Amino acid sequence: MPLDYQKELTPVLYGDSAVKILDESRVKAGGICFGTHWHERMELLLVLCGTLEVCIGNASATAGAGSVVIIPPGQPHTGYAGSSGVSYRAIMFDVTAFFNSSNASSKLLKPVADQKVCFMPVSDNPETFDILRSVLDEQLCGDDFSPLIVVGKIYETLGMLYRHCLCRNAPAQRNNKFRNVIDYIEAHYREEISSASLSRVFGYDKSYFCRRFKTVTGLTPMSYIQILRLETARKIIEDGGLKISEVSAACGFSDAGYFTRRFKKQYGLTPSEYSANINNSGNI
Repeated sequence: MPLDYQKELTPVLYGDSAVKILDESRVKAGGICFGTHWHERMELLLVLCGTLEVCIGNASATAGAGSVVIIPPGQPHTGYAGSSGVSYRAIMFDVTAFFNSSNASSKLLKPVADQKVCFMPVSDNPETFDILRSVLDEQLCGDDFSPLIVVGKIYETLGMLYRHCLCRNAPAQRNNKFRNVIDYIEAHYREEISSASLSRVFGYDKSYFCRRFKTVTGLTPMSYIQILRLETARKIIEDGGLKISEVSAACGFSDAGYFTRRFKKQYGLTPSEYSANINNSGNI
């Protein structure tokens, strides 16, 4: 199914393997595969035929048949079909679900989840593609042992990304220099905050700050803050226990009506409808 902008931000239900695999997506030439968005999970796209034009963070690339698009946690990304269209599959997982007590986990997995590692946006390494293709095949097998085999293949995939796709160039360093701004926003987004106040805090000219922020994140400062507020609101609603007006205030929205309108535009449901669906079915 297409990776629709709103659907990409709804909860993902993982199976026993902690991995979610989407059906094949086919998009005609020039069509939007997914609008700009971000999420905390990791996504790997296997291009089966055609080409996929992607922008991940401040990097752009073209992925052809047999290549893998690497979308790390927390990176805004956009995708368009190339001149001959594109067909691809998506494999997604939360890196933290694969943490364990080994040194390899703390040294190699945690940096990925903490967004301290930069991978190339596209890999043409055939071994990496073949491992992920085998994940798709194993999912089709569907016996009682497949989830454990899939888990092993995800570990193998992450190892291959480190071996073949690790970035050691300047763009990764430039992103890290702006991390203190992101950290500040994540600590203060519930407060009254604006592009002007952020630029003053960090000593930037407002216009330069906004341009620089969008280069690094793919979003304007206020769009980033709004998505952060809405994502927090969604999680609070899922946990239950608060009225919608209380959720709105807890996430930095001074106007409950505006919060409701923005929530519905983002997720396709009002906060009350979202809460009712959770109570009736346990998920969206």
